[in-house]
Amino acid sequence: MISEPQAALAIQHLIPALLPSFEAWLSARGGLDAFLDAMSKGGYERSLASAAVFNNHFERDRGMQLVEMFRSAQEIEGAALTRAVEGSGLSYRVLLQMLPFAALLLMGSLRIACDQPLREILSRRLGARAKAPADPFAELADLVSWEAKGGRLNALAGVLNTVFGQRARQQAAASPA
Repeated sequence: MISEPQAALAIQHLIPALLPSFEAWLSARGGLDAFLDAMSKGGYERSLASAAVFNNHFERDRGMQLVEMFRSAQEIEGAALTRAVEGSGLSYRVLLQMLPFAALLLMGSLRIACDQPLREILSRRLGARAKAPADPFAELADLVSWEAKGGRLNALAGVLNTVFGQRARQQAAASPA
């Protein structure tokens, strides 16, 4: 029930409110595995392809699951939501309803922005004998899981945590909304 420019402004102000919780989730024990698992299931990039995602209850539920995962690591700060209300001019209630879609857009942006860099990481990691993976997130999920079970513990996880944390901050800063 809001215009497209209002929705864009809301998302522009909601992404920075979500980032600390997203980063906490990514950094928490098992967070990287959960992130890669979520990304390997795919579909987040659809949220960037069509505004129809804002009217889709299935996508809203997916976004709400993401918000709950982020909140499991760190609650979304009330002050950040207040800044979003002030910056967007929309009500707190409307912004809360948009939060799941902001989470979907964040994941969709990361999915698209990180696809090629992750393919490059895999290529270097697996060497010349490796073929290009169909889904680099699924491949990395397997590698992170394997390394967490004893193979060079945390080496790959630390690199990916840094890459995704930087990508999330860059996406939020560059978001044209």
